[in-house]
Amino acid sequence: MDKNQDELLNDALQEAIAVIEDSAGPEHIDMLRAFYTRETQACFQVVREVAGFEMAPHLKEPFLKFHGYVTDPQPDFITRLRNNKKKGDYWYHQLVNGILGNVQQSFLCVLYHQSRLLIVEAELMKRLTSLGDVPAISKNTTLGIGGTQILDFEYQAYVMAYRRCLDQFATALSAFFKDRTNSFRKLPKNLAHKRPPEVVKAIADVHQKYAASFEFVMAEGGDPSVRDRIAHFEFVPAGTLNIRADGAILVGGGENLNFDQSVSGERMELAKTITTKTIALHSCIRELLGEFIRSVTAWEHETKEE
Repeated sequence: MDKNQDELLNDALQEAIAVIEDSAGPEHIDMLRAFYTRETQACFQVVREVAGFEMAPHLKEPFLKFHGYVTDPQPDFITRLRNNKKKGDYWYHQLVNGILGNVQQSFLCVLYHQSRLLIVEAELMKRLTSLGDVPAISKNTTLGIGGTQILDFEYQAYVMAYRRCLDQFATALSAFFKDRTNSFRKLPKNLAHKRPPEVVKAIADVHQKYAASFEFVMAEGGDPSVRDRIAHFEFVPAGTLNIRADGAILVGGGENLNFDQSVSGERMELAKTITTKTIALHSCIRELLGEFIRSVTAWEHETKEE
């Protein structure tokens, strides 16, 4: 760390002290001084490099928008919750920390397992391709190979994180209505008779729009979802690696990859399939938070006019 960085740390320290100096004791100032040292910052850097995982800025946008909504300025319903000495603080925490803490971190977990799947699949196919043709395999022959446990483990972790993110999202949103729904699948039904109805409808409409995209983690009668199979019944792989005359390919697994390739002619990659699912999850979070903000704002405006 050079002299300029030392000066930046010192400037940051002075700004932090200025913010809290009226209410902080000596122990707080000492803690700040320890925070803004070369050694402490070096520790943070190591943690970020070894154990950290960051969300891309554009993916943070729905959460930043929600943070801005509940803080600048604070909506009336948030003020009422925070001033309620009985259980208001509980519901406030369930909603606000539920979105900004639980849902955001669980979505980051989904992104992490997606990134691992993409990296492992890409490296596997790259190295297999570099080996060239396998002369012993004829045009109409396929050799099934095992040993892709890392893909299986990460796929299962991805599915479980996906479901967890949705259910925690339901828990957070239902807190607005002072309800404890912890199932995203049951959210519209459980909120059907809650008030205000216009906020319930806004949530239900977005839920209906995305429900089909989430069938692999939410069973609605009939066969169990992929998530239920993983959680309760069987070991569901990412796919079985097949070596063919025209290259390597993943077949079957939780996403039923490439079973109908002879019909469609298109090769399905696990990376593309998973990425499509992650995009759907993020879009749902973005739209649901957007509709929640819009409908609650309109409801509060109408209430004031009355």
